[in-house]
Amino acid sequence: MEKEGISNENTSTLVTLILLVLTTSLTIMSLDLYAPSLPHLPEYFGTSTEMVKLTVSLNALTYGVGTLVYGPLSERFGRRPILVGAICFAALCSLFCTLAVSIEQLIVARILLGLALAAEGVLVYSIINDCFRGKDKVRAFALWGAACAVTPIFSPILGAYIFVAYGWRANFAVLTIIAAVLTLLLWKYLDETVSTEPRAVSIKKICRDFARILRSRAFLSYAVIQSTGVGYFVVFPTAVPFILANQFDKAPEFYGYYQGGIIFVFILGTLATRSLVNRFRTDQVLTLGVSLVASGCVLLFLVSFSAIGSLPVITVPLVLIAFGNGFIFTTVPPLAMDATDSPAGISSAALLTIQTTLGSLTSVTDSVLPDGGIRQLAMIMIVVAIVAVLALILKGNTDTETVIPDNAH
Repeated sequence: MEKEGISNENTSTLVTLILLVLTTSLTIMSLDLYAPSLPHLPEYFGTSTEMVKLTVSLNALTYGVGTLVYGPLSERFGRRPILVGAICFAALCSLFCTLAVSIEQLIVARILLGLALAAEGVLVYSIINDCFRGKDKVRAFALWGAACAVTPIFSPILGAYIFVAYGWRANFAVLTIIAAVLTLLLWKYLDETVSTEPRAVSIKKICRDFARILRSRAFLSYAVIQSTGVGYFVVFPTAVPFILANQFDKAPEFYGYYQGGIIFVFILGTLATRSLVNRFRTDQVLTLGVSLVASGCVLLFLVSFSAIGSLPVITVPLVLIAFGNGFIFTTVPPLAMDATDSPAGISSAALLTIQTTLGSLTSVTDSVLPDGGIRQLAMIMIVVAIVAVLALILKGNTDTETVIPDNAH
């Protein structure tokens, strides 16, 4: 029987959605609690800014690569045991971060943490795909995205105050406790949402499934578009804490409130999407989102090289990009998942691997280049805009693939 809306779902499905929000929030907090302390770590460890930034960029890159593994494993062994095990491993990795005594140890710990939390991205997409159909799937992604977006509003603020009061290690201690509690909640309350397939981990079958996905021009285009959104939200905590501290002489607490404002605008974008998909095709809403993001990137590039590059002026394009990404993050997952008939775990793994690996390149680029401040960020984002627009154009007219009807299967 067709689901009529999230509000009419049974208790088990609602509990599952809440657990997914908490799981994604853990991933977000793994960076946002820590981000306000970044500008102070070079002096603490006696190292360079570039080395400290690697704790962000390599974490994101490992997250992207790790997603490739969890999809097939979840088809073979089920979503529940893989997710519970991964979050338990994340708790141990967070403890490793807490105890790190050198920048090299912290980089390794962050890499392992990215590998552990990669399961969250794949399995959240897969579980939502398992539980919802048609436009209810879009609304579920919108609700999940809006709920999760509350986390990056408060977590950098919380992280900044924890850092000021107790130091950067305390942030990872808090993360360790949260991950441990979430492991217990998932173990007790998460239901299995898929029938396992013994052949799912066959190398031949995995290669065949991925090959079928990679032949879908629509799927690849959606994944690349999503990667540009990921790129913005990965490079933001890599670059902006240093920009605010070094160019505008702002305290760690200011970054928390600044990111909170940006994410609040992103939430508005996800909420606007929920309304727009009731009146327009989902792919049309996506086009609007890409247009907003591209406009914001161009504006950021222009103002960063002008004589009026004050913080309020620079904030305007950053806000526009965040709002447009609310459209992208809400519409791409269901469109991409419905663009292929491969198993949800495989499709999710491919989508997350492409979007996160490509998206993390923005952070990697900012990490390896000499710190260029806002102009460096603007140049990275103009490339992001070009990639997003080209991906949208190359997708072509794929309405029959990408429209999400109410009775989609």
